[in-house]
Amino acid sequence: MKNTRGAFAAGALAVGLTSVCSSAEAKTPRDYFLNPPPAGTDLLLDAYTVGGQVSLENRAHLEEGMSMLYSRVSGIFSYPYKDASANLDVRVFLFTLGGSVGIRDVHRDHTLVPGEDFNGDGLFDDKDVNTRDVRNDRESDKIYGSQTFPYWEGRLRLVIPLDSFFWIHTGTVRGEDRNDNSFDWFHAFPHDGGTLYRYDSTFFFRHRDFGAVGPTIRYIDTPRGDGRDDRFQYGLVYGTRPGIIKGKDLFLLQTLFQFGDDEFGLHAYRVPMYFLAVYRAALPL
Repeated sequence: MKNTRGAFAAGALAVGLTSVCSSAEAKTPRDYFLNPPPAGTDLLLDAYTVGGQVSLENRAHLEEGMSMLYSRVSGIFSYPYKDASANLDVRVFLFTLGGSVGIRDVHRDHTLVPGEDFNGDGLFDDKDVNTRDVRNDRESDKIYGSQTFPYWEGRLRLVIPLDSFFWIHTGTVRGEDRNDNSFDWFHAFPHDGGTLYRYDSTFFFRHRDFGAVGPTIRYIDTPRGDGRDDRFQYGLVYGTRPGIIKGKDLFLLQTLFQFGDDEFGLHAYRVPMYFLAVYRAALPL
């Protein structure tokens, strides 16, 4: 999950979409969230698969129509963790450069250390395993720890707007002072503390009466053991304006898969899948 990122940071934040808010419009297109936002200040209320997020976001023109400064503070409370972050992004034409700092308190932590009793059954494992089955057993037996760690993130985004399509590329560098071999609820697999590198790309088909949908890919490289561990995931993203409130709202659905990997995935689903559903209400201040 960006700062929001927590298990949500992944969602609108996991693909780099910035939700916007302005006065209510009866004919606001359902794919509005892909358009450049207006200046202003919004209170963003997010409800997602396993938690909620509250954000205060300000957008200020640097050069109207060409560049904008985004500042946001966010707080997350979810099933596995709590998170607080400060975020700053600068958009210049098609490029956005941004950064975040935050702190995360994981209250359902799965840090597995070789030689420890992972499952509470008196049997000691002698190898480094942190699979979905092991985590499900620990959840069932209420065996989990906790950890609190700071993190930082830098990101560069390029968008390519086409007639009926919209292509987003995001490169991210992120540092986390987490436990080694601990499960990352935001990226849905275990890794060590240190610096990770991530590339996300989503190719949307968009239509004002439908919203936007398209395939997404993710390449991520993380520290693990004495070296690095790289992964490639793929899935689908769909976003639309439901129109539940008079202002601008957003529903976002994201899935990522990595078949053949026993470690990847939110273990409750028991399959190698990351799944995120988000509803956002944007309230202008």
